[in-house]
Amino acid sequence: MKTRIENGTVVLWRHGRHEVVEDGVVLMDGGSIAAVGTRAEVLEQAGADADALIDASGRLVIPGFVNTHLHVTDTPFTRGYLEEATNLSVDAKETNYGTLYRMLPAVRHAIDPEAQLIAAECALAELARTGSTTVVELGYDYEVGGDGDIRITEKIAETAMRVGLRMYSGPRYRAMHYGHAPQGKVWYEHYPFEGRKRFRDCVDFCTSWDGRFDGRLRTLLAPGQIDTCDPDLLRETRRVANAHKLLIQVHAGQSPNEYQRIGAEYGMTTVEYMQHTGLLGPDMMIGHGQIMTADGNLASLKPDEVAALRDSQTTVVHLPWVKARRGGVINSIHKYAGLGIRQSLGTDTFPFDMFNDMRMAATVCRIVEHSADVAQSRDIFTMATVGGADALGRPDLGRLAAGCKADVVLVRIDTFKAAPLYDPFKFLVLAATGEDVDQVIVEGRTIVKGGEPLHVNRREAVRRLNDAAHAVHRKIAQELG
Repeated sequence: MKTRIENGTVVLWRHGRHEVVEDGVVLMDGGSIAAVGTRAEVLEQAGADADALIDASGRLVIPGFVNTHLHVTDTPFTRGYLEEATNLSVDAKETNYGTLYRMLPAVRHAIDPEAQLIAAECALAELARTGSTTVVELGYDYEVGGDGDIRITEKIAETAMRVGLRMYSGPRYRAMHYGHAPQGKVWYEHYPFEGRKRFRDCVDFCTSWDGRFDGRLRTLLAPGQIDTCDPDLLRETRRVANAHKLLIQVHAGQSPNEYQRIGAEYGMTTVEYMQHTGLLGPDMMIGHGQIMTADGNLASLKPDEVAALRDSQTTVVHLPWVKARRGGVINSIHKYAGLGIRQSLGTDTFPFDMFNDMRMAATVCRIVEHSADVAQSRDIFTMATVGGADALGRPDLGRLAAGCKADVVLVRIDTFKAAPLYDPFKFLVLAATGEDVDQVIVEGRTIVKGGEPLHVNRREAVRRLNDAAHAVHRKIAQELG
């Protein structure tokens, strides 16, 4: 079936960059884009025939976002707990002690499997509603509910497919877990039996579920955090990834404690540890990448560390809002770009709105660098689309171009805040929000129309989440004492 999107302002991919075409046309043939360009160009390339028309008047037609790092099972329940949790340890050094090592474990322990699935449905619907068409979901092991049951991952994947998204599912595994100790310290406890069993379960899931649902579901290996995985587990991750052609993503560069832990345990920096265990490569993503040096300044990376990240084509997934809301910044995406290191963008937690993270990525970088000449809007939009697609090894995503997947988002520009639309990239990055999304199409199928997800009853899903939250919050209070 051929569907023609016309009368809109189209952001297409041409000559290696996003370009704007007024009164453009996108012709979809089934799940792919057959032609895109001006009316005359599309007429010449593909003719005028179409089985259906979508009128994009007053709309900006853009590629769907490729959201390369997020968590759907615990995030809704963390609202109100993490945003303003203390950011200081007892010795007044800036750490993630209050959230990463104390609050998050307490929240996750309070969430049972049913609550996880209720939260996931709302989160996945929000992702669709705000224009993320491809998402990388990183699940939990014994952190959540103490079960480590891979069936939760399977059900979340099925929910994402019902919502209509394209998902890369990465159930996480670790060799140890951590928590808070007196005086603002962090403890680590190995669980070799449970950790190895979970690893085997994750590998079985990744190899048996990859490519299901006509390819909309893909899988990846997700060692939990760089400081909770020993060298043997990371080397085995690389071996399995190579054998089965799977992607890898690990949380790294999250906190000063993590950086210090790697140095104390292995006598290496975080980058050196990842290189030593064989993780780095074009199929490897680093979630966060904020604290990669002792001082948190990427200008302090050693030349061999820069070369390791750059030459391996490893991607750093930038997650600006989750850190910025608590006073943390990455210093900086401009420095990463200048070093030739690949970058993409993700939402991590709430809100699941890539517009919000694009705006925060640009703003934080400009503040850190004291310049409006960095983090230009077109470049940030490219991080949110092509950057993610390249990280996944998918030249058919994140772009409106012939032969690419028909993952398309229509954004309203017939609004007070959009007019006059001198520069669509500046509007998208610096003014728009997910609330401006009108229609979302994944592989030629509409999954959001008029701003409403078509395959989730919003009212009922929100009611179930609110009901589940009452029990979760009671357990959190008990956990925190």
